Amino acid sequence: MQVDNGLITLFELASNLPTPFSPRTWATRLLLNYKQLSYKTIPVHFPDIRTVLPAAGAPPTSTTPLKYTVPAIIDDDKVISDSRLIAEYLENTYTQRPIPLLGAAEQEAMQAVVTPLRPLVIPSIVNILDERDTVYFVETRRAMFGKELHEIAPPSQRPEMMQALEAALTKLSDFVTPNQSGWVFGSNGPAYEDFELIGWFMWLKVAGPSEVWERVLTLNDGRWGELLVAAEPYMRVE
Repeated sequence: MQVDNGLITLFELASNLPTPFSPRTWATRLLLNYKQLSYKTIPVHFPDIRTVLPAAGAPPTSTTPLKYTVPAIIDDDKVISDSRLIAEYLENTYTQRPIPLLGAAEQEAMQAVVTPLRPLVIPSIVNILDERDTVYFVETRRAMFGKELHEIAPPSQRPEMMQALEAALTKLSDFVTPNQSGWVFGSNGPAYEDFELIGWFMWLKVAGPSEVWERVLTLNDGRWGELLVAAEPYMRVE
């Protein structure tokens, strides 16, 4: 694979949309833009991840079972997988515009939001995929959840699932210190966890049901929309 000298390569999920949707890749993109690093993006289709990434030298993100995931980056002779490891590498290698990576408590608070969010979004992902990706996505999620996509968030359970998401967002809002900057985890500037949370919100906004995103924007005094506004300078897509 040809790699441009001095230009970081970012592997991203492919879709039918011009706006990326992969949550963890959004976190990496935001960090690259925040640090003002030059990079190019290579979209990879779901079924091709298991061949494209090892061919590029990317390590697996799981060995039991063997699994490759995006994001992954190539930076000169370094190839890094896993968004958190990428963040640590970029922070240690490019010290301009440092950004804090917070701890387990913040990660747990965010994961409490992701858990009820995932089943609300996953069934909609096929709407932005081509036919080959759709077949792969349906088959792998059937194996993952033990049910068909339409059974993950059936209409009868959606009100309860929305309540769980709203409760998790309120708990997160109460967990972090209010500030006027728009950032949730950072104060005068972003923490990396802000970029991670934005990634999940972009996943919902781009690929999820519009009514769920519209509801999220009304919650907790509008702070989730304010977070995306704060991040606008770093949302450039290369």
